[in-house]
Amino acid sequence: MTHKIEIIDRDAEVEAEEGQTVLNALLEGGVEWMHACGGFCNCTTCRVKVEEGMDNLSDMQEDEKNTIRRFKGEEKLEGPFRLSCQTTVHGDIKISEPQWY
Repeated sequence: MTHKIEIIDRDAEVEAEEGQTVLNALLEGGVEWMHACGGFCNCTTCRVKVEEGMDNLSDMQEDEKNTIRRFKGEEKLEGPFRLSCQTTVHGDIKISEPQWY
């Protein structure tokens, strides 16, 4: 089963296999997306802002929470932000690239 990831601020769209990480789907779909640590949850460069479809993503695990907390602060855990290397797809979503710098 495949799902659609729409990148609204880039006017692009890729397909994701059920359970595939957002980052892997983007890269396999030909979308360049920063991921400085190589997808090992050691930075926040692969972050995405979930515009629609948060319920179609995996729940945030402790590693992801700790990394976001460490680099960006507790308040970012309450927002629509996820690390694409840690987030798996289970339905259609719309994302954008947040400006955290």
